[in-house]
Amino acid sequence: MFISLTPQVTLIIAETIVFAVAIIYLIYSRERLKKRILRYEEQALLSQMNPHFVFNSLTAIQSYIFRNEPHTASKYLASFAKLTRLILEISRTELCSIEREITTLKLYLDLQKLRFENRFEYTITVDQNIDPNSTFIPPMLAQPLIENAIEHGLNAIDWLGKIDIRYTFVKPNLLLVEVEDNGIGIDKSNESQTRNGKQYKSLATEITRERIKNLKKLGNHGIKLNITDKSKINSNASGTVAQLIIPIK
Repeated sequence: MFISLTPQVTLIIAETIVFAVAIIYLIYSRERLKKRILRYEEQALLSQMNPHFVFNSLTAIQSYIFRNEPHTASKYLASFAKLTRLILEISRTELCSIEREITTLKLYLDLQKLRFENRFEYTITVDQNIDPNSTFIPPMLAQPLIENAIEHGLNAIDWLGKIDIRYTFVKPNLLLVEVEDNGIGIDKSNESQTRNGKQYKSLATEITRERIKNLKKLGNHGIKLNITDKSKINSNASGTVAQLIIPIK
């Protein structure tokens, strides 16, 4: 049966449709804007290189120059420039390959070894089931954890420091990234800060947690961070284990 609509009803229906489409478009635009803002925040957090690291690196380069060690100073400066460029490049990407991530971390660790005059050594292990060239993760999530291991765990010890970084599949689409050190441990580090009258708050950890929060809002659900003092696992052990759980799409 054919129903005839008056011009007024037709106009109302047309206006309603236009209004509904406008509302849907505004909601869609708002969500796109929110995601764009979150991505800018993510880029800003990622591109934040610890100012203490920058200052200490430049001071170390200056020290090598004053000690008339131009070769070491030149090597240090070249690595520092390359690391800075890599961080700026990957800060514009949502994901990077594990291979590129490791290249960046090695540069960072080698610079820190030069700065601390080889007071620590490190290993980076990738599970044989992982193809580092075709497995992509949010870039530089592990770097702040490594920074904490060096600055708060190894800085106060009188033995050779060790940092072990491991990439392992715990499930087919679930990557475990571990940063383990043999330093004083997060609990003693916190106690030391408290004794010195400081309220312990790691900027590196805060940046990591903020990035994880943003990544979840952008749809990367399931990312988790756990930091454990090794003495809670083994009373004879010292150091910290930081674990990142990262879903792989």
